[in-house]
Amino acid sequence: MSMPAVVSVSRGVTTRSTGDIRKLPLIVAAALLIVCVLIELSSAAFLQTGDAPGLGIPYLALIDGLLAYTYVMMVLTFVLNANVQAKLQAILTLILSFFLALGSIVLIFVALAKLLIMVGLFFAFPFGTAAYLAIWGSFPKGAAAAILSLLMLLKIIAAICLPLAHQRFLVAKGLILMVLTSFVAMIIVSFLHGIVPGPLVSITDALAAIVVGIIALIWAIVVLVGAIVATVQALTTS
Repeated sequence: MSMPAVVSVSRGVTTRSTGDIRKLPLIVAAALLIVCVLIELSSAAFLQTGDAPGLGIPYLALIDGLLAYTYVMMVLTFVLNANVQAKLQAILTLILSFFLALGSIVLIFVALAKLLIMVGLFFAFPFGTAAYLAIWGSFPKGAAAAILSLLMLLKIIAAICLPLAHQRFLVAKGLILMVLTSFVAMIIVSFLHGIVPGPLVSITDALAAIVVGIIALIWAIVVLVGAIVATVQALTTS
């Protein structure tokens, strides 16, 4: 099953065998991923380092938002006519992927600017180092680890719901790749939080945000290209 974009990650299952899919596990999975995105977006309020919030976990919403959207589109196949759903999904995916790509680029540069400022201050001994430690030297690693653990649990449950909904989701390569990307991005953030001493975590957190932003940008470009093709096909097919 090819995957030029989100529009087709599960089409092989949802359009040919919708009646065979167990609705409840798929709905639960979509709901859990939406909760994950909400947790990621709100996590900045709990990850304050001085006057600046952490970026690594909130940036996960770029990837998980796209994954949650994919699950929601799969759920909508139960209530929408296949032709209407295909056209709606193609157009929405085109718009979403465009703004996701644009937003990812902006956020990458935001994180890069923060990283350069922190690194510059840290190595500007003694006053710059003192300023860095005063503003960013006390990253809440415990709170971040707790949030990441909760996200991991929710995502594992959501992933288990896929084969429970239908075993053929396991052969949807694009969908599985997107799920794996979500886990990998979270592991990267967790790894970079734990690899350095506490005072330096703000720096590696910004680095994690850049990496996650780049991954999200790659996905957005892939999805955008596929969505353009899918939109043309959907609008020219009766």
